[in-house]
Amino acid sequence: MEMHIMEIVRFALYMATISVSLVFMIKADDNNFMRRFSLGGGVLLVYFNEQIGNTIYLVMGSTLETLIAAMGVLFVLILAAIITIFPLIALFRWTIH
Repeated sequence: MEMHIMEIVRFALYMATISVSLVFMIKADDNNFMRRFSLGGGVLLVYFNEQIGNTIYLVMGSTLETLIAAMGVLFVLILAAIITIFPLIALFRWTIH
């Protein structure tokens, strides 16, 4: 499953590279520097596609894992606060009635 997700990320990177390079080349008109810069950037992205795909996959995974851990910590803190408040509410009700 992990390799499948990495392949999807790499394919998306290929498609993004090709589309952005084509748009830059069309927008460049007669600007040879812009065309060569776009070509060079596209070649670099395609050449380092495997490393970039792995890095993006790891960044996405660690970000998702961090968010899940933060939500778990927040849930435990809220639950602890609620459990801590219950005796205070009981004491308050006992003193009033």
